[in-house]
Amino acid sequence: MKKSLIALSLALTTAFTANATVTYHEPDAQMETNLNAYGAGVENWEEARLTQLTMADSHLYHRYALIHNNPEKAMELKVIGGLDVSKIMLDNVIPGKQISLYDVMRDRASIQNYVVMNKKGEIIAEDYWNGTDKNTKNHIMSAHKSFTSMAIFIAEREGFLKMSDPIGKFAPEVKGTQWENIPLQNFADMSAGVVDLPDSRPDYHWGSYGAGTTGSWDSNMPSVMGYNGLHVVDGHLVPKADNLGQLNTFSDYLKIFATTTAPKYAPGEVYEYKDVNTEMLGLAIVRSSGLTLSEFFEKYLWSEGGFTSDMTMYVNQANESAASGSANMTARDFAIGSLLMANGGKNHLGEQVLPKAYVDAVINGDDSVKAAWSKVSYEYKIFPTAFYKNQWRTATHPVTGRTISTMIGVNGQYSAFDHENGNVISISGAYRQPSGQQMVMLYMFDTMFTIFDKLAANAN
Repeated sequence: MKKSLIALSLALTTAFTANATVTYHEPDAQMETNLNAYGAGVENWEEARLTQLTMADSHLYHRYALIHNNPEKAMELKVIGGLDVSKIMLDNVIPGKQISLYDVMRDRASIQNYVVMNKKGEIIAEDYWNGTDKNTKNHIMSAHKSFTSMAIFIAEREGFLKMSDPIGKFAPEVKGTQWENIPLQNFADMSAGVVDLPDSRPDYHWGSYGAGTTGSWDSNMPSVMGYNGLHVVDGHLVPKADNLGQLNTFSDYLKIFATTTAPKYAPGEVYEYKDVNTEMLGLAIVRSSGLTLSEFFEKYLWSEGGFTSDMTMYVNQANESAASGSANMTARDFAIGSLLMANGGKNHLGEQVLPKAYVDAVINGDDSVKAAWSKVSYEYKIFPTAFYKNQWRTATHPVTGRTISTMIGVNGQYSAFDHENGNVISISGAYRQPSGQQMVMLYMFDTMFTIFDKLAANAN
């Protein structure tokens, strides 16, 4: 009898897994109302002054896709402890005084939660602050880009595309423009020559964090993807109009981008961080596979990688998602993303989820991306000993020589792995000064490198 029940249970689990499909959901009106009391909501949620209210479970006030994990392949996470960040002391900015890493992380860096794992996936430390817990789906901002790069290299392995393919193969919107023949690989490396963007709306809050005067994205692109909500016009649900007028799909935006801008540099010449590069990757995944981005993630990445919970992506009325920053996931699953990389692309079952060559390229880089790093982007001035490859930053500490590869989101969303020993850290931040020198010092030098150094010392 017991064997029959076990068999039935396994059969039901298998059936559930096989039939699990992405589902699409409308915003939770109550959460929007709750945020409105603080002057926040879907229209302005990503403004830096509001991030401590809006980064946790942010999918709930958006239209979103629910992407299921696979219970059969989910990791059974074990908490073993061994690291207490309150016991790690750092020199304070006040001469002669010290401050605990706990205080740096929680107070100065506005970190909402973090997870530290060893290469086996055992949890060495984790904390949840500002009302979050292990089930909170944290918005990971541009750290999503690294997951999109995982997806496009899976798409290449599955035969949907080649990274040497020109973007024009998948985007007729760019036919006849200077963008048409640029290979996907250059968009993956942010070396496609994108500098100028369409003008944002006059009141747009994001400043310039890159070359030119346009920042890393313009307001029109996220608007058309449902980033700031949808509304009804003439009985139809559509994105809110922005500086370019009423655009309803990413295709509408891409037509304008392709015909009003041109590459400023030859492919591969310079690194310059612009979100539209990642949107080109997302477009290629969608059009080559016939799946939405969320459906591709569920089928090829989230159900295979050992992730322990469902994830979500914001979507517009056409179920399009911003490949550069619409994902929400638990802190533990955010760490598992880097754990896959630390283990050569294999999940905890030993299955090759990510192509090994992709992982190696992120770790080692190449002469082209290393030369491109210093030519235009301001990032070189903050971290000279780094490079950008396949939507990941790989950085070497200028003093200790420790090298890590990391995903990065603009408000302090980091997921990183140590090349030396495979230790992993994920951080869900709500830092109110996007990007820049202060965030790099607090998150990378004060927090991540300190923790990685401590773990390495403990192992010796």
